[in-house]
Amino acid sequence: MFVVGHAWENREQAPREYSNECSICHHGGHGQARAVAPIFGRVGHIALTPEGHRYIIHVLLNGLDGPITAGGASYNSSMPSFHRLPDDEIARILTFVGSQEMPAGGPTFTAAEIAEERKHPLSPMEVLLERQKLEQQTPLP
Repeated sequence: MFVVGHAWENREQAPREYSNECSICHHGGHGQARAVAPIFGRVGHIALTPEGHRYIIHVLLNGLDGPITAGGASYNSSMPSFHRLPDDEIARILTFVGSQEMPAGGPTFTAAEIAEERKHPLSPMEVLLERQKLEQQTPLP
């Protein structure tokens, strides 16, 4: 289980796990123009609210299909589900990604949160609808 007090574990494991699972598509976190949205500097900001935090977990657990706007650019692609990964690994990856390019660190994700959200699977389209609802409340970066 990922524990905040074990920051060394996150510093050592999370970058490798991120590199193995996410970096190939997200090009080191900065995305690819018109193909894959950037995540560094965005995920942490989105996850600062409880609704945004839950949404970010849903994206990794369930995937996301459809058009989005991110960082002022439009994207229309599919992100696969990573539900096959253990809860602690997802928590480390999200905490790592959420802390990148944040002035004072970023939000922390826990294995317990991931396990709880895993109990309520969503389709990638439902995750897109969740994103659209969030954007109506506050524009996402």
